[in-house]
Amino acid sequence: MKGVSKVACPLFHEPQKTGENMRAKIVLFGILILFFSLLIKTSPCIAKETSLTLIYTSNTLGEVEPCGCPEGGDNGGLPKRSHYLKTVKAEVKNLLILDGGDALIISYFSQPSEREKARRRAEFVLRLYETLGYHALNIGDTDLGLGIEYLRNLQRNSKIPFLSANLKEKKTKKSVFKPYLVKEIEGIKIGILGLITTEISPNIQKELKDYFIENPMKAAMETINCFMTSCDYIVALAHLTPPEIQHLAKEVPQISIIIGGNDRSFMFPNQMHRSIYVQTDAFGAHVGRINLNLLKDSSEFVDVLPSTMLQRYIEKIEREIEDSENVKEAKDLERLKEKLLKQKQSLPDANGRNTYENFLTLLHPGMESDPEIEKLIDSSRDRLKRPIPY
Repeated sequence: MKGVSKVACPLFHEPQKTGENMRAKIVLFGILILFFSLLIKTSPCIAKETSLTLIYTSNTLGEVEPCGCPEGGDNGGLPKRSHYLKTVKAEVKNLLILDGGDALIISYFSQPSEREKARRRAEFVLRLYETLGYHALNIGDTDLGLGIEYLRNLQRNSKIPFLSANLKEKKTKKSVFKPYLVKEIEGIKIGILGLITTEISPNIQKELKDYFIENPMKAAMETINCFMTSCDYIVALAHLTPPEIQHLAKEVPQISIIIGGNDRSFMFPNQMHRSIYVQTDAFGAHVGRINLNLLKDSSEFVDVLPSTMLQRYIEKIEREIEDSENVKEAKDLERLKEKLLKQKQSLPDANGRNTYENFLTLLHPGMESDPEIEKLIDSSRDRLKRPIPY
């Protein structure tokens, strides 16, 4: 054609003979196969679900055994929690164990002798948390009563990272502890962010002489935008008041899961804007567990626990129908089954979206305990003497 010139391929020249043409096609085909096979191997978890289980606690307040208090009664205790965690570890492939704050101390202690008791107790509690396999511990406002410098020294000798993105030094404006942590699980990056409330009691305020607590929303946005942009999902350990948590969910939509607990009450999962908000109660009476199936490129979450429970009930009814020898009873069961199937079909579709199931397990007196943790506690009674507040 006039006006059109041939452009030579930079990799292949136009063959002159049929045999050469065929050989060139074979070579090209081989190269294409190699290219696509490498692409598939190196593409991280494309459209693949990754299962992840989060275990979470908050406001355990230094308790290692049931507190015997009105809030917790005879429930809780680290020996039972340890046994529960061992059963979960044996069951799941990917696990993160996180604490939302106030794990180390029950109150503020102004007397030097009582503060020393509280510190010795906190050191032992942290040692037990290491044994239980916690991956991160958020600093709560009550924890600050141990003294910030003391907490820094405690962190240096601990296997567990202390997190806090908005507790900062006045002089340098730098975070006192690690602001965040990133865990990669089957090609998916999970960011874990620590936050502490700005509503601090007057006694704890005394510990902030050389430090300050930045607005948690500001600190969260800066930390995420500067350091966590590669994360696929972000978990906020948010030791914040309920209004602060609502503001956080609204202003920082990158957060997938918010683990709260500052108000010391447990709650069922709440879909708040684009975040799932969960928390446990105080003194370690309950342990929270959220089972996740995560997609690489999805930001939406669907609670599939109602569907799972309905399916189990349907299967139970199906077994009863098979075993029933009464015609009327079988028909009634069939009608009930049809109603349940319609109810299940009306639930949100999980196709193409992340799914979760949340459980709150009560560590009641009848649960089995970990004898290793019991022995550690029994051998350290002198370190567990309760300090007297104020």
